[in-house]
Amino acid sequence: MQLKKITRKIHLWLGLPSSIIVFIICFTGSLFVFTDEIIDFSAKEISCVAPGNTQISVDSILDSVKKAYQKHILIHCINYKDKEKAALFVIANKVSGPSFVYVNPYNGRIIGSTNIIKFFSFVGHLHKQLMSGKWGAWIVLITSVIFIIELITGLIMWWPKNKNKKYFKNSLTIKRNTKLLRRLIDLHRVFGLYFIVVLLLLSITGVILFFLPKYGIEVQQKDKQSVLLDTTQQVLPLASIVGQQMKKPEVKVVKTELWNIEKSNEVQCIAGSKIGMATYVGKPYLINKFTGEIIEDAEIIEVIETRNVFRKLHLGDWLGWFGKVITFCTGLIGSFLAISAPMIWWKKKRRNV
Repeated sequence: MQLKKITRKIHLWLGLPSSIIVFIICFTGSLFVFTDEIIDFSAKEISCVAPGNTQISVDSILDSVKKAYQKHILIHCINYKDKEKAALFVIANKVSGPSFVYVNPYNGRIIGSTNIIKFFSFVGHLHKQLMSGKWGAWIVLITSVIFIIELITGLIMWWPKNKNKKYFKNSLTIKRNTKLLRRLIDLHRVFGLYFIVVLLLLSITGVILFFLPKYGIEVQQKDKQSVLLDTTQQVLPLASIVGQQMKKPEVKVVKTELWNIEKSNEVQCIAGSKIGMATYVGKPYLINKFTGEIIEDAEIIEVIETRNVFRKLHLGDWLGWFGKVITFCTGLIGSFLAISAPMIWWKKKRRNV
């Protein structure tokens, strides 16, 4: 009994102050789950082209985007083997933020752009760091750990001393024709128990992603040492590097990082069957931009692949549409648990006055 009393106090006094942040994390997580599908749907009219005879080189497409968006940073480009798909460029600047630009691969003309990525970029930053940089990221981390404790203490509070069928049935049922307080308690307990495994999975993978090494434009090198560029060799056309990956039968799409391509001796790309905003199905490569040879840099490749695995678990990608639906619903359940907790506490407090 003493254990359950202590557990109940921990559950209450950790849950109340963290409820608002838990709500933000869970709700924004749900919003982010279907990012790729929503972006594809919103850009379906500008992301497709009529097939032509011959596509121009990736370098020519890149030049046309540079001319049109001279004040922007080119973050990466995505090229498709599908002849009806437009080339996609992700660009950004400090004033207008990120945008998706679609280019006809047969003539290099810009078909159009979409700014919906700004919304999902905002949602992502709110989810990861509450739009507050490093300190916000630490607050999210601490809140995630508290939420894991909340889930475990909630399970301990529910765990029956005498495991009989009647208790299980009653504790896992939402009673009808009850007052609001009773209904809230039932919903809080039942939803929490039914979704506890997925809630723990999402919380733990979120904590792990915080501590995993980062890469790409989202992080600056800590040592800030400039790379010694090789100026004695001629840079290969980007078309040669992308084309090398496209020749592989299993490859349908190639994503090429552009943000540091002029300040590095290698090109970082991902080649595979599917590439989304946060995850991919394929393999990352580091390629020497002078020779076209694959660089065996096990450390950075391992970082990219490990983050991809945990992002898939965190976003539900590992189970396709079913996993995404479960993750989306779990995020909403987490949001409900966060807002129902202070409501239950307030109702009980008023009843006892």
